[in-house]
Amino acid sequence: MRVDPAWRKQLLRKGQDVSDLLAALLAGKDVDLASLPLSGSADDGDEARLRRFLEQIDRAVKCFGTGWYGHCQICDVELSAAVLSEQPWISRCPTHAGRCPARAAAKQQRKQ
Repeated sequence: MRVDPAWRKQLLRKGQDVSDLLAALLAGKDVDLASLPLSGSADDGDEARLRRFLEQIDRAVKCFGTGWYGHCQICDVELSAAVLSEQPWISRCPTHAGRCPARAAAKQQRKQ
């Protein structure tokens, strides 16, 4: 798959947007998070959800130029270019989208 350089620009813009929201939240301002694709439940708190999303964006930016960008971090399947153009921070295929690698490893370890 050819990695589109525009995706990196999108990631950097989204990272700045999320960083600005986090700064506003920490400054005690009301922020609207409804339009963001944040993982976790609302019970986790807005700060934790924003920080997780920012970490997800940061990981994606760091993968650019390494050959890992655009592949599922669990099974290494190539992610859809159409999905990446819409959400370039995506790091898992649809099969693994809801899985947490740490949780999966802990579960596997308990089975042994």
